[in-house]
Amino acid sequence: MRLTNLDLSFFSLFHHDVNSFQDGSIDSDDIYNMINQSPTKTIDDIYTVLVNLVENATKEVEDNEIALTLTGGFDSRIILAALLKLKRKPICFTYGDARNNDIKIAHEICQKFGLKFLHVVQQEPTIEWYDSWVNKTIQIGAGNVHLHRAHRTAAIAEFTKEFSVKVLFTGHFGGESIRGLSYNNYFSSSFFQNWNTEKLDLSGAIDSVLKTYFIKENRTEEIITELKKMNVGSSNKENRIFYFLYDLVANIHHAQDLQIYKSFVNEVVPIYMTQEFQSVLAQTPYHYTRKKGGNLNKLSDPALYCELLKQLEPKLLNIKLANGYKPSDFLNGKLFYLGMRILIKYLKLNKNSPSFKYNQWYIDYVRSKASDLSSEVWEVYDKEAYFAALANTDHNTTEGYWHKFSNPIFFDLLLKAKLIQK
Repeated sequence: MRLTNLDLSFFSLFHHDVNSFQDGSIDSDDIYNMINQSPTKTIDDIYTVLVNLVENATKEVEDNEIALTLTGGFDSRIILAALLKLKRKPICFTYGDARNNDIKIAHEICQKFGLKFLHVVQQEPTIEWYDSWVNKTIQIGAGNVHLHRAHRTAAIAEFTKEFSVKVLFTGHFGGESIRGLSYNNYFSSSFFQNWNTEKLDLSGAIDSVLKTYFIKENRTEEIITELKKMNVGSSNKENRIFYFLYDLVANIHHAQDLQIYKSFVNEVVPIYMTQEFQSVLAQTPYHYTRKKGGNLNKLSDPALYCELLKQLEPKLLNIKLANGYKPSDFLNGKLFYLGMRILIKYLKLNKNSPSFKYNQWYIDYVRSKASDLSSEVWEVYDKEAYFAALANTDHNTTEGYWHKFSNPIFFDLLLKAKLIQK
């Protein structure tokens, strides 16, 4: 493929060609049509499709050939509950800093249910280690998987070296279609947040993010033209949010992980990203678009998860989640649940460590790579502004923060790997 300056500018907003991951993706238009009709499905229908999906994927495999990316959240816990309901015992794995709450809780769950557990990629990252996995990741994705997924490539490689599994379950997109959009560090989040919350108009939101990403040329009008051809460019705010979740978060952001996993495991099953699951969810009152009442209504978000756990494996209701409370707290009533959340936050009972922290080693990695970028990259990116910002001594340690610095490196690596033309 040949990328123009406009493509690179557009990339800084959306991170990837939106047509890159259409194979097996959710049909967002189909889901959109369903949510605009009266709901006809119930929690029993969700239960049925969930169990059927898990059962069908595991029919011809042994327990030691089934794996699950387990965390301390609801999404993977529901999948585990369905497996346990079917008397299946998957091998569970986690990766990163063992002090992370997700990892500690996943380990606790495995101990209580007698499940095999493997924690991988525990070592402190080094430039050399990371760079080798970046190169592998770029080759796997053929240019459509960002270098920030490198530690996930390392994780699945280490896990499958230890266990030869045939089916891998993941919890991708389990929460978003239930609780709705949250502006975290997904690519495009800052742009859509400025636009959707009307902090800036469309032109201002684009200008702001292009400046943040060190884009040299102002391509705002051309980007607006391209954006309006896409669903996420809708003039309707609610439509924009819906398609942001389905077309960008699910079909592009999460799909990067799935593309990596599929290169190591025969069958990867992202339950919540199947058309079957999303179609049923869209026809129930539990889809985020059917909720009314603003922020207070978010207190009802755990309802579906808790009801499913009650039917699938009630013992999981009493094991703490990564955010500090137990599902059973919610079942004690909304006031009790709210009180627990306030108490946990007030007493700071839920301190957490990132599973993968971008600290000094990553600063050194970026500086070493940025010092040798192709001249073609600097035709688009503002070299002076980039290095002035990189010289800052007070950098954030989150993945989302570093995208603005890693994008030029990513494109340089694609050029050198001949995955894009000059």
